[in-house]
Amino acid sequence: MTPRVWHITGANTGLGLELVLKVLNEGDQVVAAVRSPSKVPDSLKVDGVKVLQYDLTLSQEEMQAYAEKAFAAFGRVDVLVNNAGYAYMGTIEETEDAQVRTQFDINVFGILRTIRAFLPHFRAQAPSPSTPGSGTILNLSSIGGYRSYPSNGIYCATKFALEAITEALAAEIAPFGLTAVAVEPGYFRTSFLSGVSGGAGSGNLAPPMAVYEGTVAHSARKHMLEVDGKQPGNPVEAAARIWEFVVGEGLCKGKERRGRLPLGSDAGMEMRRVGDELVETARVYERVWRSTDYRE
Repeated sequence: MTPRVWHITGANTGLGLELVLKVLNEGDQVVAAVRSPSKVPDSLKVDGVKVLQYDLTLSQEEMQAYAEKAFAAFGRVDVLVNNAGYAYMGTIEETEDAQVRTQFDINVFGILRTIRAFLPHFRAQAPSPSTPGSGTILNLSSIGGYRSYPSNGIYCATKFALEAITEALAAEIAPFGLTAVAVEPGYFRTSFLSGVSGGAGSGNLAPPMAVYEGTVAHSARKHMLEVDGKQPGNPVEAAARIWEFVVGEGLCKGKERRGRLPLGSDAGMEMRRVGDELVETARVYERVWRSTDYRE
């Protein structure tokens, strides 16, 4: 079987790093896309890994040039994993417009630019029948992609947007034999919250407004800081499930590949609750929504 080539952004830390290590252990190759190549750990300085400097703030023209390098590294890319991103937290009123724009530029527009740059190459090379999973785009969403939380509305909004983009993209690229999937992790024990846990002024946490003290919003803010390092999810297991999902092995063997992949017991249970709420809302308001159609 031909080894797959994975392109993984944010490959030097957290879930991205664990996925690189899993992919390498399975005999595949990786284009490790990182913002600071000097900070790449020794575990990535091995055969089968090509480290490229990558930044989600690249313009579309710069991203096109980057994609050329990425596909040239091993001659192809089979799986694109859009993993890099960050969280800007605070109540809606506390957040600042410039920070919100930056959050969306990184978590949404940067991924859009990446996808646009990679798609022509994916279509040109065509999925390989001898390489299960070839032609897959994985967009790392979140439990916050289908449930928004107090003091986390802006970050969740970027993930809601990514969910919508992924769902439309999946339908658009299916005729070319390509696949797009939203991966939805819950809380995993990585360094993702470390930038936030630096406190107000760290850049990722909006300065608090006293009026919200004692409310659910600031309770949620405090919980997010306190949970860092205690998250229930194991990133090693998450990486294993992602690999299995793409190639159709392990716990995913024989399962229909769907457009969303929840990871973590918290993510799965929350997905069930959201689904139940939608069904119940449709039931409660059925006479209302049916009453608004033309009677023709």
